[in-house]
Amino acid sequence: MSSQPPLPACPECGRRIAAWKKDHCVYCGFAFPADFKQGLPEPEALKWVDRPAIPPDAERKLEMMKVVPMERTGKGKSVSTVVGLLSIPVFAVLFYLLSVMLRRFSPLAGSAVLASGAAFLGYLLWNLQKMRR
Repeated sequence: MSSQPPLPACPECGRRIAAWKKDHCVYCGFAFPADFKQGLPEPEALKWVDRPAIPPDAERKLEMMKVVPMERTGKGKSVSTVVGLLSIPVFAVLFYLLSVMLRRFSPLAGSAVLASGAAFLGYLLWNLQKMRR
């Protein structure tokens, strides 16, 4: 058995404390009262581990990542946008022709194809708009 007393639990979510030096629960964000951990020794398992220093070349790269934007060119987006915009009239014509053919046999089936085509084109337009952002 462990010689240390059990860890106190968060008053809000009931989970045991995972980060002793934090003044809040890492699970739910509840701020602990000022006297919440008083009288309890810091558990060995939750002590901070000192990390080694970052090498100078890696530190320079990290600084450059903060300064230089890492955005890709918009060329990939524009090609897919053009293809998506060109596919809209193609699908519209296909759904229309299919509904005209089916309307000869069943007016309900033709209307269902038109409705599903409109839903598909709406979904396609929604995806194109989302991709442009």
